Amino acid sequence: MNFTYGLIAIVGLLVAVSIVLIILDPEEAPESRTIVIPENKIAQIEEDLNQISVNPSLLPSITNVGEALVLEVEFRDDDGNIVDHVNYDIFATQNSDSILSDPASHRHPGKYPIHESSALDDSLIQIQVVVQGLGHGDAIFGPKNIETAFTITPTVSSQTPTETVIKTADNSGMSMDCQASLDCYTPSIVTVSVGDVVTMINSDSTAAMHSFTAGTVDGFSPSPSGTFDTGIMSIDDSFEWIPENAGEQPYYCMLHTWMQGTIIVE
Repeated sequence: MNFTYGLIAIVGLLVAVSIVLIILDPEEAPESRTIVIPENKIAQIEEDLNQISVNPSLLPSITNVGEALVLEVEFRDDDGNIVDHVNYDIFATQNSDSILSDPASHRHPGKYPIHESSALDDSLIQIQVVVQGLGHGDAIFGPKNIETAFTITPTVSSQTPTETVIKTADNSGMSMDCQASLDCYTPSIVTVSVGDVVTMINSDSTAAMHSFTAGTVDGFSPSPSGTFDTGIMSIDDSFEWIPENAGEQPYYCMLHTWMQGTIIVE
């Protein structure tokens, strides 16, 4: 039993003894039950408890955007020892709005309050823990109104990348007709997100060779950007590209420059 537990146990014992003595009829109580408590004993215990340091720390278990913040608060003294029987208040805000308010909480050995907020957005969480003494009921001693501030950055849950497939149209290398209808690549315009997988496939059944080359074409003069280039692809060849930056990425076929498409990255 550490020092903190010992002091709190002594206070509890003294309170319990006092209650017993009040309940007992003084006329029936045997002489041997009389307990003499030194006048300075309780004062000394109070003084010792008031010297205990109580340092809170947060133990979050869920901090994901779109979910509730779930955490508990642990307390230690300056030597790193666990301190229990701590009374405290805890509050949390996001964008100046209250998302958690649990005043009059109590951490008991083996019984730790779990605090849960409303759903989180992606902004910074401001948390305030206020220590309100050690003990129970009227027997509360130690540090009070001691405030400690914390911040937590919510976690953006990783999402499974979405795959988008772009194919070459049949006969797109044999005729420029697909240029007018904008379907030399199918689909010729796609919208994806940063981190998604874009799969490019030469599916032209005429067995024509094609490419997906990032860049623009002025007339018949191509200007590759270097963002991606599949090289010359035979039938059923495929290539994957994962965009890292938002923006529009035009592309073309280096063998048939009328074949053009656009990937919009958000």
